[in-house]
Amino acid sequence: MGKCEISKRAIDSVTILFLLGVLVLLFMTPFSQTEANILFSRHITIESFLVRNIFQYFHSDWSMRILFFLFSVGSIVLYRSILESYFEKNSSYYNLALLIFILLPGVTLSFILVNYATIPIFLTLLIVYSYKKEFNILLVLAMVLLLFTHSAQFVIYLAIVLYSYQKKRWWLTLLAIGFILLASSVSVYEIDGIPRGHLVQLVGIYAAIFSPTLFLLVVYAVYKVAIRGDKEILWYIVVTALTISVLLSIRQAIKITDFAPFVVISIPLVVTVFRDSLAIRLKEFRKIYYLVCNVIVLVLLLETSVIFLHYPLYRYTPFKELLLDTSIYEIPQIVEELKDKGKVCKDEISKKDYTLYLYYGVARCP
Repeated sequence: MGKCEISKRAIDSVTILFLLGVLVLLFMTPFSQTEANILFSRHITIESFLVRNIFQYFHSDWSMRILFFLFSVGSIVLYRSILESYFEKNSSYYNLALLIFILLPGVTLSFILVNYATIPIFLTLLIVYSYKKEFNILLVLAMVLLLFTHSAQFVIYLAIVLYSYQKKRWWLTLLAIGFILLASSVSVYEIDGIPRGHLVQLVGIYAAIFSPTLFLLVVYAVYKVAIRGDKEILWYIVVTALTISVLLSIRQAIKITDFAPFVVISIPLVVTVFRDSLAIRLKEFRKIYYLVCNVIVLVLLLETSVIFLHYPLYRYTPFKELLLDTSIYEIPQIVEELKDKGKVCKDEISKKDYTLYLYYGVARCP
């Protein structure tokens, strides 16, 4: 992959291995804190509604996860269709954009765990796809469903207002304004707190989602498209989400799951700018671009490997402190020890871990 060229055979092989890997993890990974929070959430969203109803009938973690896995597969199908409007199908750039998207840590986890990002990513891609194909009924349906997800849905409605106004598609402008008003009545996004360095934290989270180099390229691609003037609906969604999340982070800590689904779809912009930059440079000046591309892919492969090897790294290496979440392994062990002693409660349970203990049938002792 010296020139960062990826063949159809290579991307097909990676996709098959990836799907097999996430299916194994879907069944083998213990229930997580995030999943327990969604299951026992007091807020009614599409995610919590689906999870509760599935759990009521099947009582297993994999039964809840399989639906989110299917949504993620649907996202890949939509994403591939959207890529065809940017690159020739199965070209090296098409395959590169697909590979990078699949290997994003947030996207990988959306295949495995119940989370608040999976459905918004799917619906955002469905909105972009429906608009490009002029499937207006499907577009409106996706906007309606997005209204009931756990995300800052007003971001995408605002992006559609800005884009449709610029394109003079007045019916879509008025429709999106109506959805903004509906979103404000259904769930008011809280704006509070005091400036306390949250912007640095936000940039760090975005860098973790993409990898530092790739996030810089996302910002650069957004800027490059802005000055070039060839802006479309996907660009408006990405730039609106980035801008609002940055502005809010100056004031308060934000939930990254509210904004990340609208930013991870930016990869076609990055690969387009990469392609155009290569096209205007002589071969001897392209090496640095190939190097950056290779570094990005290798870093993403490494991050994805950490996700797939999460349990072996926890169980057999001294690096468990570096892993993002070890409670998914530790709490089941504690619960098993309690039940071996005939106990169904625990004296001290932190607020953070309470829902996960509740999932395993252990409450706080009176």
